[in-house]
Amino acid sequence: MQIVRTRSRQEHLERLQLYAATRARPPVFAFWSAALLHDLPLLNAAPSTIHVVAGGPRTGAAQGVVRHRRAAARSAVARHGLLATSAAQTVAALAGRTSFVEGVVLADHALATAAFGERRPLATRAELMASAAELDDPAERRRAYAVARFADARAESPLESMSRATMALAGAPTPDLQYTVLDLHGVVARLDFVWPELELAGEADGAEKLVHPAFGRSPDAWQVLAAQAERQRRVEATGLRMITWQWATGRRVDRMREFLVQQGVPLDPRTRREELGLES
Repeated sequence: MQIVRTRSRQEHLERLQLYAATRARPPVFAFWSAALLHDLPLLNAAPSTIHVVAGGPRTGAAQGVVRHRRAAARSAVARHGLLATSAAQTVAALAGRTSFVEGVVLADHALATAAFGERRPLATRAELMASAAELDDPAERRRAYAVARFADARAESPLESMSRATMALAGAPTPDLQYTVLDLHGVVARLDFVWPELELAGEADGAEKLVHPAFGRSPDAWQVLAAQAERQRRVEATGLRMITWQWATGRRVDRMREFLVQQGVPLDPRTRREELGLES
């Protein structure tokens, strides 16, 4: 069996730079190539093809380069010394071509300022909506609109973003995000997801934090575990039951659905999909 090695992000960037150096005019990169230049998180490995904006009436591919018919070239931005479609246009284009979950991961990251506001957002919701409106294909445009409406700058990791998306597709009620829990001693925790009406709190990757191999090498492993246990005890003392899940559950709708059912969360997938704007 032949094993195909996935290129690293740096190798992809070097390949884009090499391609640009061979062109008479600076190319404008698009889709996955632009996502790499904007440092957007990709759930799956970027394709080996190079994606650029080109003139002409249609999209075409030759010698590993896909040329997309887009008017977006007129608003290209510089990233890593190369030209790319704007972050908003890149997110909208990929949201239309990939899945709702992948689109939400991209859009959340584009809107986010990080946990303590230490970076500027790559795009605004209005820009995501405007870029979605530019898409020619109705199905792609509908999905990109749905992603732009659903995106939330409060997501602090790709796992939080994909979990929120898979929960919505599974039909779960909308949770409160980054919910601060207080008790008589002050702030107990800031939780990823909370459903106050269900008296339920959810933490993406919470279980992984407890079993990560790094803890086994740390002299403070037991202190970390003890602190996590005390945090959960204090949260649950306020009346919230805590549930946690890992990456394998967070990224798949079927596994998230099964997990939520086990936890007693009421699901209504048809209504939620209509609310998301994913039903035609």
